[in-house]
Amino acid sequence: MNKIVCGDSVVECQKLPEASIDIVITSPPYNVDLGANKFNKNPYDLYVDNRQHKDYIAWLEHLFCDILYSKLKDDGRLCINVGDGLNGAVPTHSDIISFMSHRYLPFSTIIWEKGNTSNRAAWGSWLSPSAPSFPRNFEFILLFGKTRKLSDKGVTDLTKEEFIRFANGTWNIRPEAKMKAIGHPAMFPKEIPYRLIKMLTWVGDTICDPFAGAFTTCLVAQELGRKFIGIELSPEYCEIGKKRLGVK
Repeated sequence: MNKIVCGDSVVECQKLPEASIDIVITSPPYNVDLGANKFNKNPYDLYVDNRQHKDYIAWLEHLFCDILYSKLKDDGRLCINVGDGLNGAVPTHSDIISFMSHRYLPFSTIIWEKGNTSNRAAWGSWLSPSAPSFPRNFEFILLFGKTRKLSDKGVTDLTKEEFIRFANGTWNIRPEAKMKAIGHPAMFPKEIPYRLIKMLTWVGDTICDPFAGAFTTCLVAQELGRKFIGIELSPEYCEIGKKRLGVK
């Protein structure tokens, strides 16, 4: 079932067979006005990253709860990597947890400690309590499930050493360093989907990323013997994905 699909995630996800996906692993656009954001001048190819917050949250809720819920198997899982806006003033992760909890069981929240603070000069009111800013060097990885436990027993490739290292609420992982070379402005590193796939799926499971970007989730799924479906709006990014995955 390995597929690269070029199109709008809301439209294309509706076409997926019911109860066909084991897990969704994705990182949607953060709605931080990428390109016009002074800390990241590289915009997405097509997507405009500056919706009204309420519209952005409603869009994600429609996709994850109204559409993808039925596409997941009865014990399916869903993982969302996201960061808050305006140095935490826009609580995107908590808004997602709130609407997701209406359909899914909250599984866990992992803190992705990135080891850097790119906007460290964003002090707000310098040396004053008037309006200080709190730049962040972390993001969230939100885990949900339709059930708590997988219903079937499969084959795992998770080692003892990996389990001990990954079973932690804080993941210290450096950001992707090759975004410019690969050609996408907002990528997470391979280590994030690697850990999620290893910890949450059996060998041979089907993984879907509805915001595939440079298709990192799909690439790791392929390397780990899982099936993948990557959906991406941009034809340019789909071509990047085809090259990375060796798909025509």
